Amino acid sequence: MTKHLLPLFLALTCLLTAPAWAQKKPMSAKARKAKIAAAATARNKAEAARRAEAARIAAAQPMSEGPDADELLRIDEVLTDATLRSDAETITHLLADEYIAVNSKGLVTSKKDWLGAIANDEGQCDINKGFEFVVRVYGNTGFVIHNTSFRGQLDGSNTTGEYRITRYFIRRNGKWLVAASNTTYVVPVRLTALAAAGKKAKKERKKLKNTYASEPSKR
Repeated sequence: MTKHLLPLFLALTCLLTAPAWAQKKPMSAKARKAKIAAAATARNKAEAARRAEAARIAAAQPMSEGPDADELLRIDEVLTDATLRSDAETITHLLADEYIAVNSKGLVTSKKDWLGAIANDEGQCDINKGFEFVVRVYGNTGFVIHNTSFRGQLDGSNTTGEYRITRYFIRRNGKWLVAASNTTYVVPVRLTALAAAGKKAKKERKKLKNTYASEPSKR
């Protein structure tokens, strides 16, 4: 009798002392989906709060005004557009010869490196949208800080995401030049500007499709 009860006793002991995870029932597909959705909602909420705080801080920063501040913002915009078009000539004229940059990976690069990357077709982008600008001018120096929504590649690696860029300017012989910059990675691809661009592209595709559908077939 005792011989038969011993295995049963051992099995009951193992069951009672098993870790909690081993006693749980497997999660259903519906519960798993709800858990994923809840996590996504929490992330979106946290990201919205982060964006709102960043916008509040940027808006609260004292901004320089006047022709020089306007010129720094103009140059920043032109440089951003030149980056989008891989316009080496414009970039050459906007950067000081001693231009130096720290990219989002912490690497130090030069004007020669930037122009070389363009010449070797190492980088491409189709969205480069700046927002939340701060501009300061201190005599013959100044800087512009802004966030940018970026979609592209560099040397085969995906660089899509949101970045915060600081560009430092110097005035030399009456002309403002970008002397240095720093780029910090902020968040991945889920961006307002990219989402808007995606919606716009979707509308254009739908409009084009409707146009084709309404045209009489040509023989």
